[in-house]
Amino acid sequence: LRNCTNVTLPYWCMTPRMICSMECILNVIIGSLDVRSCSIVSSICLFFLRTLFPERFRGKKSAELIIPISSGDFPGIKNTCYTHFRRASSDVSTFTPRDRKKFIASGQDCPSDNSAPILNFGSVFRHPNMFPTMIDMPVPTHEHLFAFGVWLSRKIISNRLSDQLLFGEKIGLEWEDLIPQVVWRGTDFSYLSQAVPSLDKPQLEDSLTNLPPLRQLKQEDYVTERIDKMTKKLERKTAFGAAKKIRILERVRKRALETAVIDEQIPATSTKAAVVESLKEQYMHYLPRWKAAVLTAEAEVNAEPDTLPWANMKFSTFIKDGSKASPSGSEEYKDWEEIGIATGGYMSPQTLSKYKYQIDLGGGGGTTWTGTIQKLAMPGLLFHHLTPTKDSIHDWMKPWVHYVPVSSDLLDLKQKFDWAESHPVESKQIADEGTNLMRYLSSPEGLEAMLQQDIVEPLRRVIEAYQPVSSTTHSQTSAGNWRVAIQEIVRDDELVPMMMCRGHSLYKKCEQMLDTKDMKNTFTRESSRTFGGSH
Repeated sequence: LRNCTNVTLPYWCMTPRMICSMECILNVIIGSLDVRSCSIVSSICLFFLRTLFPERFRGKKSAELIIPISSGDFPGIKNTCYTHFRRASSDVSTFTPRDRKKFIASGQDCPSDNSAPILNFGSVFRHPNMFPTMIDMPVPTHEHLFAFGVWLSRKIISNRLSDQLLFGEKIGLEWEDLIPQVVWRGTDFSYLSQAVPSLDKPQLEDSLTNLPPLRQLKQEDYVTERIDKMTKKLERKTAFGAAKKIRILERVRKRALETAVIDEQIPATSTKAAVVESLKEQYMHYLPRWKAAVLTAEAEVNAEPDTLPWANMKFSTFIKDGSKASPSGSEEYKDWEEIGIATGGYMSPQTLSKYKYQIDLGGGGGTTWTGTIQKLAMPGLLFHHLTPTKDSIHDWMKPWVHYVPVSSDLLDLKQKFDWAESHPVESKQIADEGTNLMRYLSSPEGLEAMLQQDIVEPLRRVIEAYQPVSSTTHSQTSAGNWRVAIQEIVRDDELVPMMMCRGHSLYKKCEQMLDTKDMKNTFTRESSRTFGGSH
């Protein structure tokens, strides 16, 4: 049990009740987790245990069973372990088993292969060596974990799952009807702040400060330059007739004249193009979703006449005062909006499904819990964002079979788009396979298969592996029961019963044993000493 303290978000899952430890409450205070989330995961976990393994719930006849579980956007281990992995001189995955154990053992607070298994209801590390005993469980949303509970208890498909999936036949769209752009709309959110703390949002003021000096031209020279540039582009447009080319050149001439200033001196490069050029210089320092916004702005600047930019990835919401708000017209994004970078209007799932290329850009925990299955079901092709974390649903997806993988920095996204455009048959086949996978996984047969693989088997393995404290001679404790064993690790006032869950019903909420005031008084006092402000 001592190794379980490496996890910052554990809930102790016990028979016949569950107790959430103080780390859950700490995250209530800082706003990354709430009591409701803790209650939902605890209640559903116990419901699964009681329903699937009734022999473990026989009152006083039941054998001792303690299962550490956690939940959250991101696996919670201490920053010292993240730093240890980031500073590795070579790829840990290439180490021999012996060297890997030595490397992990040399890192402060890094869990070893001998750590207790943690059932993590949320995103886990893609790298198997980062936390070798963390088991990825379905994420705690209605489309995932709760849908399995509905299936287990009632053998029906949850409406919250089926309503999220827009298959092509449901909305009357064919591959040939789709708009050839990479589309994304979502929230300007953090990204793996502990694992990659160097990434951040760009500051527009810095980009404007770093703009290169703009070459000045007289009005007539500027108009001539713009027309000459467009004429060269139109020479490659063999499908355009002479009349259409003349109309395009006339529009270019009028636009150029409209940009003139009083002293007839105007920049040769528009502000947007110059800002994009400046942003590209710092591209690798940005969060992935901001990388996508920069790529979109670059695509818009470079788009040829009467053609769509290849990318359309923009923010439709951002977090303000703990809630989502529209960036349109907001003080926070007005400068970006004026230049025409990063912000875009909201798109409903029905509108998004009209596009040929989808992408599931990772958020705070490196993944997007519901976005992946929604986009996989749509008739378009999914560009799957590969990040340091993954969800349990990802284990059912195969690269180049159900999706086209793209790197975490998105540097290969344009290349993958060009490939898809030049290989329409293969692209459609991958898109169809992704849709068929989601059609299967949302069917009775698929739900049952996922229930067995993603819930029943992990629970069974953990239950069978557990050795009651009273029957072991563990080197770290001489305790005769689990309560004494835990109290040897933490102080008495750190192990506080927070809620009681009975697990008789999927819909029965846990009983909260502390009110909000008591939680803050109890855990704010202890959090600084326990965690030392390290995460």
